[in-house]
Amino acid sequence: MIRFWVEVVPQSETVTDGYWAPSKLIESLQSTHPGKEIKRVCPARVKRNFFDFIQPITLDDYLRTRFNLNTKAINEKLSFFSLKPEWKVKNLGYAHQKIFAIICEFPKERIVSFDYYGFAPDSEEQLTKYVKAELEKGKSAISFDNLYYKPENPDSERIKNLDIRQRRKTNENNS
Repeated sequence: MIRFWVEVVPQSETVTDGYWAPSKLIESLQSTHPGKEIKRVCPARVKRNFFDFIQPITLDDYLRTRFNLNTKAINEKLSFFSLKPEWKVKNLGYAHQKIFAIICEFPKERIVSFDYYGFAPDSEEQLTKYVKAELEKGKSAISFDNLYYKPENPDSERIKNLDIRQRRKTNENNS
């Protein structure tokens, strides 16, 4: 896994969304990657159809019907995050929605890209442990995190940590 530690700053004084960097980095990686396997940064929630709102689908049913996973595989994936198979997708909070979306990317993509933005430290640790298990199965990952939260000694087991800093404009008058 490559983990980009991005210095999150707004693009301009009028744009307050400082989380544009992952999209730009993925675009740059795609333009230089001949196979174009990196699709996008994983969404914050899984797509559901109209009937999922009428009759809410469980995590178990979602993984079983969309990815043909068996009970053992489903329990193994969900156990990393203390998620219960009988929980309804629609009832998950923001962090669990995002984690579930990341879980759902691994069965369908060889290279999964996601961000750690908005996760508590324990969720971050659980997600990293899960991703390492997927790496052992031959998957690859590109992740993004806020440079300001980078620990002094970041996890480097199967992870290449790279700092991405904003280029500073120099003022020619301050020679």
